[in-house]
Amino acid sequence: RALLTGEGEREREREHDTTTMQVGASVAVAGLVGLGTYALSSHRNKGAPWPPQEKLQPDEETLGPHGFTKQWKNAQGYKIFSYFWPAKAKQSKGILLLLHGHGTNVPFEFLKNSRGAGFDRIYRGSWIEELNNRGYSCCGIDVQSKGRSEGCKGLQSYFESFDNVVADELAFMDRMADLGGKGFEAGLPVFPFAVSMGGARAAMMILRDEKRFKAALFYAPMLSLERVSKKGLNPYLKPMIDLFNRVGPTWRLAAVDKSKFPNLQEEFDKDFFSYHGNTPVRLAAEYLRVTEHIMKNLKSITLPFVTFHSEGDTMVDPDGSRRLVAEASSEIKVHEDCPGSWHVLIHEPGNEKTLEKTIKFLERVNV
Repeated sequence: RALLTGEGEREREREHDTTTMQVGASVAVAGLVGLGTYALSSHRNKGAPWPPQEKLQPDEETLGPHGFTKQWKNAQGYKIFSYFWPAKAKQSKGILLLLHGHGTNVPFEFLKNSRGAGFDRIYRGSWIEELNNRGYSCCGIDVQSKGRSEGCKGLQSYFESFDNVVADELAFMDRMADLGGKGFEAGLPVFPFAVSMGGARAAMMILRDEKRFKAALFYAPMLSLERVSKKGLNPYLKPMIDLFNRVGPTWRLAAVDKSKFPNLQEEFDKDFFSYHGNTPVRLAAEYLRVTEHIMKNLKSITLPFVTFHSEGDTMVDPDGSRRLVAEASSEIKVHEDCPGSWHVLIHEPGNEKTLEKTIKFLERVNV
C-alpha cells in the first residue's frame, strides 16, 4: 500500500508540473499577445506610409539663404532626404557630417529654435550658421524611416539592421560632391559631427574605414547602454530581447527618458518630423548589439576626437565617452564634461561654451 501511495503521489506531482507548465506557457503567450497588441497600438503612422509627401520641403527660414536639400535612393530603394549648408568662404576648410540622434532629424537636431514649440527650427543664429561663418560646410541625412526619409514597410522610426543605416551614411559620403557641389568637393577633410545615436553611426564608420575622416566630434554619443539597461524594467526585458526581436520586431516597447528642461521637451514633443513613441524592439536590439561591438573595439580607433558629455545624461551612458578616451589609441583625444547639462548639449543652457570648444578643437586638428 505504501508503494502504491508513493506512485500515486508522484503521478499527482507530474500532473501538477504539467499543469503548471501549461499555465506558464499560456501566461507567456498571453503576455506576448498583450505586449504585441499594446505595441502595435502605439504606431504613430497607421495607414499612410512615412513620411507624408506634402510636408517634405523645409521653408526658407529653416534652410537659410544658401541651404538646400536633395533626395536620393539608397541600396534598398528608399528615398533618403539630405541637407546641405555650404561654407560662406570661397574655399571650405572642411565638411562636417551631421549625424542626428534616435528620435530626431537633421534640422531639429542642429538648427535653432526661435519661433516657439511646434514650428520648424531655423538657420539664423544656429550652430550651423556659425560653423558656416567659420569656413565649414555642413551636410547630413535623415536616417532611413526618420525625419523626411523613407524606410522599411513605410513605418516611422524602424529599420531592419543598423548596418543598413551605416551603409547609407557611407553611400552619402560617396555622393556628397555630386549632390552638394561647391563647398562639398572631393578631397576636403570630413569630420563626423555626431549626436547621441549619431555617435554610434560615427563610431561604426570609423571602425569600418577610419581613413575617410580627419577627426571626429561627439556630443553625448550613444557608445554604451550598460547603465541604461539596468534601469526600470530594462533588466527584465533585456534577457527577452532576442525572443521579442523574433516574434515582434516592430513592437514599440522600450520607453525613452524625457528632458530635464521642460521647454526643450515641449519643442521635441511638438516637432512634426521627430518620433515621439517607444523604441521598436528591433531598434533596441540593434542598439545593444552595436554598442557592445563598439565597446569591444575602442582600441582600434586612432583618429583625433573630442567627446562632450554630461554625468547627468540618463539617455545614454556617460561611461561610454570616458571609456572611449581611456581605451582609444588616438594621440589627440579629449573629454569635455558638461556640468548641469543633460543630453541635448547643442540646445541646453551653456551650449555657447560647447560651441566655442568645438571651434577650438577644429582649429587644433584641421592643420
